[in-house]
Amino acid sequence: MNWRLKHKIIYLVCLLICLGGVSFALSKQQGVSGKSTRVERSNRLSVEQLQKLAQTITVKITTSELLGSGTLLQRQGQIYTVITNAHVLRAAKPPYQIQTPDGRIYQATVLQISQLQQDDLAVLQFRSPDIVYPVANLPNASRLRVGDEVFVGGFIDNLATQKQSTLTKTQFVFTSGKVTLLLDKALEQGYQIGYTNDVRKGMSGAPLLNIHGEVIGINSLHQDPLWETPAVYQDGSQPEPHLQELITRSSMAVPIKSVNSEQ
Repeated sequence: MNWRLKHKIIYLVCLLICLGGVSFALSKQQGVSGKSTRVERSNRLSVEQLQKLAQTITVKITTSELLGSGTLLQRQGQIYTVITNAHVLRAAKPPYQIQTPDGRIYQATVLQISQLQQDDLAVLQFRSPDIVYPVANLPNASRLRVGDEVFVGGFIDNLATQKQSTLTKTQFVFTSGKVTLLLDKALEQGYQIGYTNDVRKGMSGAPLLNIHGEVIGINSLHQDPLWETPAVYQDGSQPEPHLQELITRSSMAVPIKSVNSEQ
């Protein structure tokens, strides 16, 4: 990739911290640069529609084995930008591969973006010269409330098919739930949205969808994690004990907000 194109892509995904989440500056051209997944804000999608949508914008991040899921964030020409969790990439050394919903496998390049350093997020890119893929529909404003329905679809290892190859033994899992908490400020690693969805290993990096099919966050942690639960806000303060208990019982995501940049 030449430096002009790389510079333009990085500019388009310039990330601004918003309520402890991540804001993506996308050009107005984004809406016509790929297959549209946008729906009218007033429309509520069925569970079947949401599952199909999730399958079209969720990819596998792999090396010799499944590392996690990723979300097709945007397309600029032949270049696709995928967002996932930083801890997904830390599970193995590069090179990383991206398997798209049609089964094709692409070599991935990791972008180093300084705005992501304090959040559990990572950005990759791949080139698809022939195939056009749908990309995420991002909300213009966050209207999420506790009790709202949310949905996560991502890939897990299918232990029942161990004799198959790594890429074919994985399966797509789609879960529904409700928002349990919306923190006023982000925890370490940027976690801020809690929900009841049953998510499993491999689903990190998958899109968190609202009832309108908009990506409102990146699924990051499952309920009752085996490792230490995030217990400190990014400003160094600690949640109240009752709130910490709710955090532990919830799956967690880093929120995302789209901002149309004027160019």
